[in-house]
Amino acid sequence: MGESPVRSAGLVQGWTLVASAWLAVFASAALLGPVLPSMTAHFRGTPALDVMISFVATLPSLFVALLAIPFGLLADRIGHWRVMFWATLVYGVVGVLPYWLESLPAIVVARGAVGIAEAAIMTCGAALIGHYYSAARAPRWWALQTGTAPIAAAVAIAVGGALGDRSWHTPFLVYGFGLVLFVLVATQLWEPPLVEARIAGADRSAARVNWPRLLGICLITVFAMCAFMITVIQTSFLLTERGIPSPAAIGRWQSLSSLANPLGALLFGVLRWRAPAKLALSMMLMAVGFALMGWLTGWQATLAGAAITNLGCGMVLPTLITWALEGLPAAARGSGAGAWMAASFLGQFLSPLSIVALRGLSGTLASAILSYAAACAVVGIVTLLLRFKKEPVP
Repeated sequence: MGESPVRSAGLVQGWTLVASAWLAVFASAALLGPVLPSMTAHFRGTPALDVMISFVATLPSLFVALLAIPFGLLADRIGHWRVMFWATLVYGVVGVLPYWLESLPAIVVARGAVGIAEAAIMTCGAALIGHYYSAARAPRWWALQTGTAPIAAAVAIAVGGALGDRSWHTPFLVYGFGLVLFVLVATQLWEPPLVEARIAGADRSAARVNWPRLLGICLITVFAMCAFMITVIQTSFLLTERGIPSPAAIGRWQSLSSLANPLGALLFGVLRWRAPAKLALSMMLMAVGFALMGWLTGWQATLAGAAITNLGCGMVLPTLITWALEGLPAAARGSGAGAWMAASFLGQFLSPLSIVALRGLSGTLASAILSYAAACAVVGIVTLLLRFKKEPVP
């Protein structure tokens, strides 16, 4: 089922795997961000409401962080296509369940199930790119995964806001896109011959991975994703505080500011700098954007700051994923991709919790965001001072 030793991957396979990254956008708070204030109002009085709403937004990210490495190891053993096949089916089915649910704890459980499926999809999608394409072509597809995800996020935010004007339930129907991807995975993808041979026992040699290097990149990724999710999740709350209560208007303006993300990905491709310089520039852009969001109180300044932050976020993600995955040996692509995905989604999960903690210490959401402005500036400066080990970065 699905195996062929003679197939070669083309545009259909590449874009199917790129689209698999969009499922993570939908599973994150991008789609649900505009309706989180409405959900908070609807479930007012629920114990630990702030934490529960944070779980609705980011619990999938926690499960990706916990399960990406195990799924990567499993896929290295039994096959990346096989794992992805079943995961996309599960994602499409459980993703739409909250449309009919009225219990906040039940919605949280459904969101956890989405995260389990997403862990397998993201890990296997990145690994299959490495299997299907040459060393020269694979980085382009990895960059497209991160570069197009912000566009999908912009669409998701706008759609989520428009559907959210009807009901906070309605945006969950968008998760049915997982079933569309399931059909594409079933009909257009296959198990790579190299993986088939390894499963059969033809190649069981240990793969050598430079784990200190990979783990260092993963540590940076955790912080970068914490910062990335600030604009995705917190912008809607800032706009609500600053005079824009309509989910549709929030979705429209927030999606407009998120269009800076693909511009950042384009900047990543244009600049021929080494990784430290790209990381430093992206972190400084994020610092400036967060400073505008925190210091200035008008909703226009909030959106301008979010756009500048998104420009930096759009550049840092392609840099990190390509840097992490380009040198992985074939037999360890699943586990290596799993490690990077785990770091990425751990950052997504920790982001709103860090804001809750910082807001408790500082008293306001704006002050919490200013803390991130300072942290990004420090990381950008330290990145340049440390001068990472010299190695080529696409």
